[in-house]
Formats: sequence, structure tokens, C-alpha cells
Amino acid sequence: MASIFAVLGQSFTLVPPRNVVEGKNFALTFRLSDGEANPPSAPQLEGCKLLFGPSTSTMSSTQYINGKVTSTYSVDYTFTYRAEKAGDVNVPAMSVTVGGHTLSSRPASFKILPSDRPQQSGGAAAGGNVRADDPSTQTPGRVSADDLLVRVSFSKSTVYEQEPVVATIKVYTKYDINSFMPTTQPAFEGFLTEELPVNLEVSMEHYNGQNYHTAVLKRLLLYPQRSGTLSVNSGKYDVTIVQYERVNMGFFQTSRPVERQVTTSSNAATITVRPLPEPRPAGFNGAVGKFSVETALDPELLRTNEAAVYSYTIKGRGNIKFLSEPDIQFPAGIDAYTPKTDINASVIGGTDMSGTFRTDITFVPQEVGNFEIEGVPFVYFDLDSKSYVTVDVPSTPIKVLRGNNSAPAATQQTNIDDVIDDILHIHSIKAENQTHELDYTFGKATYWFAYILVAIILIGLVIVYRRQIRLNADVSGRRLAKASRVATRRLKEARGYMDRHDNDKFYAAVASALWGYMSDKLSIPASQLTRDNISSKLEAYGLSRDKIDEVVDVLDRCEMARFTPVHSDDEVSRLYQQATDAINAIQNVAKR
Repeated sequence: MASIFAVLGQSFTLVPPRNVVEGKNFALTFRLSDGEANPPSAPQLEGCKLLFGPSTSTMSSTQYINGKVTSTYSVDYTFTYRAEKAGDVNVPAMSVTVGGHTLSSRPASFKILPSDRPQQSGGAAAGGNVRADDPSTQTPGRVSADDLLVRVSFSKSTVYEQEPVVATIKVYTKYDINSFMPTTQPAFEGFLTEELPVNLEVSMEHYNGQNYHTAVLKRLLLYPQRSGTLSVNSGKYDVTIVQYERVNMGFFQTSRPVERQVTTSSNAATITVRPLPEPRPAGFNGAVGKFSVETALDPELLRTNEAAVYSYTIKGRGNIKFLSEPDIQFPAGIDAYTPKTDINASVIGGTDMSGTFRTDITFVPQEVGNFEIEGVPFVYFDLDSKSYVTVDVPSTPIKVLRGNNSAPAATQQTNIDDVIDDILHIHSIKAENQTHELDYTFGKATYWFAYILVAIILIGLVIVYRRQIRLNADVSGRRLAKASRVATRRLKEARGYMDRHDNDKFYAAVASALWGYMSDKLSIPASQLTRDNISSKLEAYGLSRDKIDEVVDVLDRCEMARFTPVHSDDEVSRLYQQATDAINAIQNVAKR
């Protein structure tokens, strides 16, 4: 039995290869888990030259959890190649034999990218190109627009109204990025949007004659709502990149990283949206895709004064999340209530949505007899055939019997269910048993005392209400009054995270305290919170230049610390104290 589980746990896989630049060496690694075998032979790769391999490395680990010991063991077989010709490379499936069993890897592919085309601007490296695969070319200097850019692109250049299209926001960089902060996001006006999940992996890509490290920042599934040329405005981003400065150490040279802050903008992308063909058939409400319709009745046996549900369910692929409710008419003698809509949709393949759009209508028959709920056809535009399709929906016949709770007389009281104990019958009172006693209280002292007390309370409420109106009108004053209190509370939270050595939450709490305090104290909207705005506002507020530089330095260090994996307790404590001192320095200006 143990050997069976060992075989089930074994695997032979190819570590996914990444794109490589022409002329560069790269490694191809196959991994065997929980087994031993002879090394596989080197795969033949088109456009690549085998340099050496396989080199073998092993890794093992043992865990002891809840009294149970688990061990893992793996062997990596690595082949080193040189990429000699640009193009697509297919890695075939490879096999090894482990204990009489054959294990095979899955085939994979990657790209050999062409070398960089010479830049006319020369980039940051004096007299030469900046290359993403060569840090020695990434020397300090001006960052060219060709070395760092953000692109908004569409998966299609031309679409119909309501036809799905994917918009991708991607960063292209020749440098390593330490921080990336969007200050203004592109606006997708004229579209209904659905955000798609993003894989934050960095890959190498060839664009416009250059090789870049790329990462997808955001992907959106869009449904255009009108025809014409729709534009997406550009966004703005604050980026901290890493350049490498050469340092002369006497007999040899080395390099050290130098951070540089850059503000960049994305492009303004456009897409052409074609109108749907005319004439549009009657009953068309904007559905685009491919759909089917089902109807159902629950229960099938109907009685008067008993509720039932008629369901109209649209299934398919397209803009199903943004459909309209069908206009279903019920015959006379049936009371229908407000429809209830339930949408269950999900993204398929990252390019469209699929699911159900269900409308449930509750109705109550009031008369005995045979009726018919007329079927409402569903009309949609089919993108495959570029034509309108009408889905015929059959009418639903219903037969209504007399219900058990039908009452012949409106004044007759029926028995109340035993399980309902909070409803009682209305009992009539005979006229001869009624007595009328008039009690005048106007002349009593308690009446006048209560009258004066109510008047005083009313006057007090008016005074408090008018004061509250003045306070609400002074938005800036309220934000200023609460700025220190909110910052103190957030710093207290940060101190708790610091004591628990939870650095990620600590830096997030300190950053929130500082930025929120600056926004409230200096009356700066969140959309305009930049270092330049804060510096100018603090100078106008009366803070000295030295203190302003300290405050901005704390903001920068706090933001940068969130992207640095490890910090000592002394560094964390020192940053906390500096943030507290920065807020106190601004508070002291107000007290003078």
C-alpha cells in the first residue's frame, strides 16, 4: 500500500520557461519529485544551441505537523542553451522511468525575442541603449519615454455595440521598479466594465523594436454602450525605478543601486464601435451574444388565492449581466407582483461572460378557470452570424381550481392557524355596552407643566439643530478638528502592529495615518495628494523648510518601506518615532 502512495506522489514536470533575448544563454529545467531516475536526454530546440547539461541539483525537506512526519524530495535536471535565432520555440514532452513507471512532462513553448533596435535618444546610458537584460547599461541619467511606459490596449480594434472587448493596462520598463503608484487612473467612459483577475508575474516582451520587462496592471472586460469612436484618457503614475551607478574600487569596478522617482503617463487609446444593424426588430432590448430561453411554473396545480411563481430564464454567453427584464403580461383575473431578478454570471476564457439571467414573477389567481400566460419572444444579436435571432417562447396554459381558503362572504372570519399566535380576531362591541365619560384636563396643573416642558425641549432641539447645520457646512473645519484625533488613532494601531512584528500592516497603518493627516490638516483632496502639493501647503502653513523636508522624507521612507521585504526592529521603531515627530511638528505650528 505504501508503494502505491509513493507512485501517486511522483511527478516529472518542466519548470515553465520564460522568454529570452536573442544571443543570451538560458536554462531549461526538468523537475522529478519523490523519485530517482536516470537523467533525461537533452531536448532539441529550434533556434537554440545546447551548451552543456544536464546539471543535477537535489532538494529535500521534512515537516512534523500534529505528530505526523512528511518528507519531500526532488531532483532538478538543468540544460543550458544559447538563443541563436528569434522566433517561437516548442519544448517537446520528455520522459523518465521511475521504478518501472514512465513519467512524462507536458510540452511547452516560449519565445526568443530579437535584440534591441538602436534608440535614437540613446536612453539613460550615455552614448548607448538601455537594455532590460543588461544592468550595466542602466546607469543614472534621464529616463527616456522609450525606457519606461504604460500602455492601454484593446484586444480588438473594431467591435459592435455590446460586443465584449478586453482592455489591458500594462507597464513596460527597462529598469527594476521599487514602487508603482497610480495617481490618475484611465477612465473608460461609454463602457460597462467588469474587472478581470490579474497575474502579477513579470515577463520579457518585445515591443516597438525594444525588449522590456512587462507586467499587467489591470484587465477589464468592456461592453461598449454607444457607437462611434470611444476614447480612453491617459492615466498618470508615480514610479520609483532602480538605476546602477558605477563605483571605482581601485583595481576593479562595481555598481550600486540608485533610486530615481519618475512620473509617467499612459497613452490615450481609442476603439471604433459599429452600430447594430438597422432596422432593429421589435422586442430587441440590447442583448448581444448567443442565448436560449426556458420558462417554468411552480406549482403546476394552481388554486385561487394561492401564490405561484412564473420563471423566465435566459441562458447563454454575451452581455448577460446587463440584460433587461422581459415584459410579461398576465391575463385578467390574475394579480401579478413586482418581478425579482437573479443574475448568475462568470467570465469565461477571459474574453466574455456566461451564465443565467432569471426573472421570477409571483402571481395570485383570483378566479377559477383556464388561462394562458403568453410567451414573450426573446430577441438578440448573434455576433457569429451578424444577424438578429428571435427565440420563440411558447405560451404557458394554466388551470385554476377553487382554493380551500376562498371565503363566500367578506365579513366571515376564518380560523387562524394554530402556529400563528400573534394575530387575533377583531371583536365588535355592542352599542349598549359602550360608556362615554368625558374628562377635561385643560384646567389641571399637570397639563400646563407638561405643556411648558415640551416647549422648552422643542426650543433646545431647534438650537442644537441650527448649531449642527453650521458645523456640517464647515467641512474644512470639521476635517481640521478631527485630523489629529484620527492620526493618533491610526498611529496607535501601527504601534500594535509594531509590537506584534507585523511589518506589512505596520507600514500600511503609518502610511494611512500620515497621508490621511495631511489630507485633513491641509485641506488637500485625496486625488491631489502629491509630495509637491504637501510641500507647498506646509510652507504656506508656516512650517520651516527643514521640517518640511523631514516630513516629506518620512512620507517617502514609509512608502518605500512597504516594498522592502525585511526591516530590523530598530528601523521600524525609528520610522514610527519619525512619523510621530512629523505630526507633532505640524501640530506645534498651529499652537503658536
